[in-house]
Amino acid sequence: MPKTGEKVKVSVKDRVQEDHCDLSLSELSEIPVKEIASFKRVTVLDVSSNRLTNLGRHFPILTQLVRLDLSKNQIRYLPEDFGLLVNLRHLDLYNNCLEHLPMSFSQLRRLRYLDLKTNPLIPAWVKIVGPCSTMKECQEAAKNCVSVCANLKPEIERDRLAQVSQEREQSADKMSAGGDGSTSSLANGAGAGAKKSTKPNNKKAKLKKLAEAAEKDLTFKPVNAVGAGNGAKSASQKINQKKKSTNSTSWLNMLQKVALSTLVTFMVLVVINILLIYMLMFKNPEISEKLVEYIPHQYRDWIVTKTDLFRLRVTDWISEFRTPPEEH
Repeated sequence: MPKTGEKVKVSVKDRVQEDHCDLSLSELSEIPVKEIASFKRVTVLDVSSNRLTNLGRHFPILTQLVRLDLSKNQIRYLPEDFGLLVNLRHLDLYNNCLEHLPMSFSQLRRLRYLDLKTNPLIPAWVKIVGPCSTMKECQEAAKNCVSVCANLKPEIERDRLAQVSQEREQSADKMSAGGDGSTSSLANGAGAGAKKSTKPNNKKAKLKKLAEAAEKDLTFKPVNAVGAGNGAKSASQKINQKKKSTNSTSWLNMLQKVALSTLVTFMVLVVINILLIYMLMFKNPEISEKLVEYIPHQYRDWIVTKTDLFRLRVTDWISEFRTPPEEH
């Protein structure tokens, strides 16, 4: 076991296999970021079960990482620019000392898995993250954290700027108070001292109010944002279903109309053909004989014999139909 404060040197080259770098169980107190960054093909990094308390300021340069395991360490905070790891999809922070997450999580749009079990998170983040006891809950935690940070980042930035401006005003007041101090009257000096003592108290109260408002926003706004997103999704799904149903019904109606029109045209053509045959064969045989002359010689005899037979059969059938039953 190495002593506390002593740096442990690990050969990263010996721990890299294809796109994996396994530095777990190495008693590391500091991640060798520069050595890992020299291996561009490494997309999976495992530094679990070490003695890490932070990741170091250069850790976000490992932008090629897709899977990161930081479980079973003593990490107290993540770097503010942790969101530069835009390719990250799987993040395991199980059993650490984190109380909150940086707002740069809003940039991790590809994150699909986040495990934050056994971390002393503040109550607001506990509500957002959830228990993370199953795969589905870890997926929901990743989704909620990214959306919450994306929604709250502008407001927190606004509060931070307000705090910075207040600190500048405080420093300006102190400078002006130091320049205006005179030894002419002790009473005025006492009054100025009283004013100085009251102003910081008022500004501290304002800062407390801003912090409470930010915590309220953190607890309530994400839930509403997620709910609104789910409502929008359900509404869009309903609209898509309606469009699909209307399209299917319109196709069915069109097919029915086409089928009906083809049937009607077929029946009309059959009737016209029957009438033409009747008119040519029985009413105007001269026309039929003229038409026969245009038929080629090799087919003419066969067609004439068939038509004569057909004509005889039809005339017999008509005569039988017209004669009364007594004559039969």
